[in-house]
Amino acid sequence: MTKRFRAETLAIFSGLLLTLSFPPFDMFFIAWVAWLPLWAALQQERWTKGFKLGFITGFIFTLTSLNWIANNSGTNFWIASLSMMGSVAYLSLWFGLFGFIIARTGRNLGTKGFWFAPVFWVSIEFMFSYHGFTLAFPWLSLAMTQNFALPIQQFAEYGGIYAVSFWVLIINTILFQLEFGRLTVRTQQLIWGILGFIIVGSLIFGAVRIKVTGEINYSTIRVGIIQTNLDPHQKWIRSEKTKHVQAIIDQSEKAIAEDALILIWPESAIPAHLRYYPQFDRKIRRLVDDNDVSVLTGALHHVEKEGEYLFYNSAFFYSPDRPLTIYSKQGLVPFAERIPMVETFPVLESLNFGQANFEAGKESTVYPMGSRFQTAEMGALICYESANPYIFSKFIDNGAELMSIITNDAWLGKSLGPYQHLAAGKLRAIEHRISIARAAQTGISALILPSGRIAASIPLGEKGEIIYDAPFGLDRTFYSKKGDVFALGMLLLAAFGLMLVLFSKPDRT
Repeated sequence: MTKRFRAETLAIFSGLLLTLSFPPFDMFFIAWVAWLPLWAALQQERWTKGFKLGFITGFIFTLTSLNWIANNSGTNFWIASLSMMGSVAYLSLWFGLFGFIIARTGRNLGTKGFWFAPVFWVSIEFMFSYHGFTLAFPWLSLAMTQNFALPIQQFAEYGGIYAVSFWVLIINTILFQLEFGRLTVRTQQLIWGILGFIIVGSLIFGAVRIKVTGEINYSTIRVGIIQTNLDPHQKWIRSEKTKHVQAIIDQSEKAIAEDALILIWPESAIPAHLRYYPQFDRKIRRLVDDNDVSVLTGALHHVEKEGEYLFYNSAFFYSPDRPLTIYSKQGLVPFAERIPMVETFPVLESLNFGQANFEAGKESTVYPMGSRFQTAEMGALICYESANPYIFSKFIDNGAELMSIITNDAWLGKSLGPYQHLAAGKLRAIEHRISIARAAQTGISALILPSGRIAASIPLGEKGEIIYDAPFGLDRTFYSKKGDVFALGMLLLAAFGLMLVLFSKPDRT
């Protein structure tokens, strides 16, 4: 491989392999070897061009996986395309950093230094995913490459997405050592045995965890998920709003007829600033109180503060005989919903890319949802937030027993985006062993079980309802209790590894 192809070609090949392992292609086993062409290219180039080759791999992977950003019909083509290319270029820098570190490791420590590769990658993934970082983008975690390898993803209940990404890199590292490392025959045989044990053992362990999770004696509550399949442009036509609201109420009544106690409507299901449209508020309140059910719906919201209007992307909680509660989205999409760092640099407020200019919410609202006699403490994430493990964890800390994700993936059309978005929700369910009711306007709506298994779903581009007895109230996981202790441990090991690399003399063998 290293003699037949140029280094740049091998780097491109790694990027394409990562894409094929990522949703919706989901060839999970390809991720186990996806890094090998890049690492072989670095060795072929005598450990030079690290940043360049890493950047190429990242650019190809992100371009082919995130091109759906340019399909965003909520803005014009040029702004959407610019946003997509900016995201691709930015994220590729992190891959370039990884390539640079790996090249330096190979130069100073030789192939044996590649045992640090999983530690270095997890540390980088944690940094570009960390919510406290202004340009955090956790969407591209390598944990999502194992979307069709559900047993492997079960490690997320211990170390979150970072434990799964670590597993993927470990397999790549072992295979690289077997192919390129200076190993004796006896050592190779030993490592092949270890590799087989890791893969087979992990699959068995994960399968057992899925089975045990499904057999836990838990409570259930009947949930109705509504997928309206409305065109995102048409529903905002003033003369059509009342018709659209009545249509979703009609769908909800079908779910109520099948004994649903909690009704989940999509993001911006109500095409209005709901609190200031009493005719819609009364319709929902009547549905809730007359049928002894709860409704969660997405809608816009605004408040006036010191003469200035602040706008929010919000979720509205209705429960019988309880006051209305509003949750506002905390994780806003950079450039689409708010310009990053606008608080630090107010001059950025003058920029107009067609963004919504929402304010970020501050509270992770958990609210009792159900009937007057049976409730579950439920939290709600809005759209892009479901890719962020940090935001999700705050709802668990606040006592959520059941979670919902409401989204309007209609802006993305029939692209890769909705499938990747659904895959992110599966990981959140596994991390905390919690059921997730996902309501998407045009799809893909689903009821995700605590094992990460999808119990029921509605395909992209169809109208329908899901009625399912969702488990709730399972015990908190290690990840729920300890958070990102695994990723922080990887950061410490990465710091040690970097010092070892920097203070080592170049390997001459």
